[in-house]
Amino acid sequence: MTLTLIVNDDPLLRAGLRMIIESADDLEARIAGGAEAVAEVRRCRPDVVLLDIRMGATNGFTLLKDLLELPNPPRVAVLSSPAAGRSVLTALRIGAAGCLLKDTGPEELLASVRALAVGNTVLSTLAASLLMAELEEDVEHSDASLEARRMTASLSVREQEVLTMIGEGLSNADIGRRLMLGTGTVKDCVSDIFNKLGVVNRVQAAVLAYRARLPAGVSTASEAA
Repeated sequence: MTLTLIVNDDPLLRAGLRMIIESADDLEARIAGGAEAVAEVRRCRPDVVLLDIRMGATNGFTLLKDLLELPNPPRVAVLSSPAAGRSVLTALRIGAAGCLLKDTGPEELLASVRALAVGNTVLSTLAASLLMAELEEDVEHSDASLEARRMTASLSVREQEVLTMIGEGLSNADIGRRLMLGTGTVKDCVSDIFNKLGVVNRVQAAVLAYRARLPAGVSTASEAA
């Protein structure tokens, strides 16, 4: 059973999200406000956290950092509105495992929670478009591209292959099938890539791949599902 913690100060919104998630037989949900989120994560050890980055009394970015600094942190995806704009990029830079809009449809929400629980990254169409726009701007600056190429050059040929597939939005299982490797072997390879590049999730790895001009892309939540 996958446990999701919904962190939001709006009782109506979090109740609605909880109802959708618990409509699935394989998913369970709990709720918390921003003030008690860290304590609740320590207590119930959720697999996934859906975190509103815009709460009245709580700084969502500070809370995101606090959650990611916990021992064995959960997979944290931020909830945003279209008006959040580039604040989504700030959350991804901090280390969020993805971004979903607050009005995400039920089927997409369930698929996204499942994808997050197994280690995939999920991005709403808005978040993906913002990220790609920033990357397009980045590759025009040679310093960013040169640094990314320097960093990815430290990877083995196999690791560069896996990094490219991460950028394509493939899961560890999908990468294993393409390369005819066991999922455990791919997982170890991904961990080595993250350590070498100093990144914490698949979005950040894909960004480096793109800046290095490896053939990487960014998947949306529906593609990750």
